[in-house]
Amino acid sequence: MMRCVNVLLAVMMFVVTIQTTTTTSPEPSRILVLDLMGHVSHKHFIMAVAEKLAGRNHSITYLTSYEPTRKRPNIREVFIPSDPSFRNIPNLFNTSKMQIYQNASTELHKFCPNLLATQEFQSYQEEGEKFDIVISGLRMLECFLPYVHKLQVPLVYVFPNKLQGILEDLAGSPFLHSIGGSLIFDEDFPYSFKYRTLATLYTEFSKLVNQWYILPNMESDCKSRQLCPDNLPSLAELRVNSSLFITNSVMTLESPTMPYTPTVVHAGGIHCRPPHPLPLDLEEWVAGSGVAGFILFSLGSIIKPSDMPPLYRTVLVEVLGSLEQRVLWKWDEESMSDVRLPPNVKLAQWLPQQDILGHPKLRLFITHGGLLSLQEATYHGVPILGLPLFADQSQNVGRAQRGGWGRLVKWEDLTYDLLRNTILEIINDTKMRKVVQHRSMVMQDQPVTPGEWVTYWVEYVIRHRGALHLRCPAVHLPWYQLYNVDVWMTVIVVTATVILLACYITYKILRCCCSACCRRNKKSKQE
Repeated sequence: MMRCVNVLLAVMMFVVTIQTTTTTSPEPSRILVLDLMGHVSHKHFIMAVAEKLAGRNHSITYLTSYEPTRKRPNIREVFIPSDPSFRNIPNLFNTSKMQIYQNASTELHKFCPNLLATQEFQSYQEEGEKFDIVISGLRMLECFLPYVHKLQVPLVYVFPNKLQGILEDLAGSPFLHSIGGSLIFDEDFPYSFKYRTLATLYTEFSKLVNQWYILPNMESDCKSRQLCPDNLPSLAELRVNSSLFITNSVMTLESPTMPYTPTVVHAGGIHCRPPHPLPLDLEEWVAGSGVAGFILFSLGSIIKPSDMPPLYRTVLVEVLGSLEQRVLWKWDEESMSDVRLPPNVKLAQWLPQQDILGHPKLRLFITHGGLLSLQEATYHGVPILGLPLFADQSQNVGRAQRGGWGRLVKWEDLTYDLLRNTILEIINDTKMRKVVQHRSMVMQDQPVTPGEWVTYWVEYVIRHRGALHLRCPAVHLPWYQLYNVDVWMTVIVVTATVILLACYITYKILRCCCSACCRRNKKSKQE
């Protein structure tokens, strides 16, 4: 009993220490944030990290491939235009997952050197700005590592998803295919042999492509264009010199849970907040929904709803028009061509999503299944209907369905009856709403907020000028040593050799005995 009390006191002291540290204003530091290869949805997460640090009076220089939309206190955004081919999103309604990944794997190594070569970055580099720490996106930005290396400051990675594959290797966390699964395949846990085989082959193949194709070609391109000095360590060596990994995952909601090293900081939900009042015109429209309430329909910031095939569009309009609820539909154009909208459906090119999700009259969120959107739905306790298209969306929505707080409808299965019945099932299922509200409580039941947790650890790295003492030595071990493959192979070979040798000796002994018996019997017969 006394031991339990001591443990509890130790935990309470740890929490109080963190809260004290995060509420005491530190010495302002100069922080460089590199967010140049992600899409705009990824910027929402990384910018949330930057805003929390700026709120602690740190001076943030934020390099971004998206033009700033507004000024933020203590944050200076520097626009570095990205390669047009990177920003040119294909029609995701008629592009398969494998096509997307194939195109990405053959072109990604070119985007980073092109960013490095822009006049905007070269002009910025000439300013010679000094920093105390660099926070970099972990999406094909390795060609910027020589620049970070010259700054001689700690490096922190930030990733708008949970770590998987090569990212787990860089963090030194053991990635177990039998538990971790894959972003491209979806199946309930425990995984089948077929799923584990596909997930393992895909993940390991992706690592090989990254290690032997993307990274060498990126480095070769940089050096041939004199963008990277020749006298520095290789990009593969430089990218393991990180002190921290900030990931967009909620530790208490991960399914299945995974083992992580101390350098992994979970910041899932850092962008979530309580709702603000809606704009007056929107509030009036929502209030007019009465007891039935309303539905929010948004496919995120990457997918263009106007690319939707006419068949899908017709089904959606007919189903939404048949409901008693009003529907707010985020659409990328001012109007929907060739379709007459029913009176209960309102289109908008921009919507304050979190304020809508927190509205008491909201009954359902129809979403593409992006991680940030599902985190916001969880935070505000709203059930979801997922229409996933690519990347991790199918996996995200699949987990929501298995968790009992959402439903998944595939685009290829979309029909009037299926969609309408699924919507009505979710709206009328009080158990589903209770499940997601409980998830909301679990998500928010933490000793400190994700923002306080992130700022504590970033400031920890600044105070100690790095946190290499926290890094797992696994990052420097080849895979066969990390998983003791050489040891087990030696044990198997030695054991097999001993068994074979024992069998051979036994065979020889038995043969000698048999020969002796045969000679004795033969001699007895002759006598």
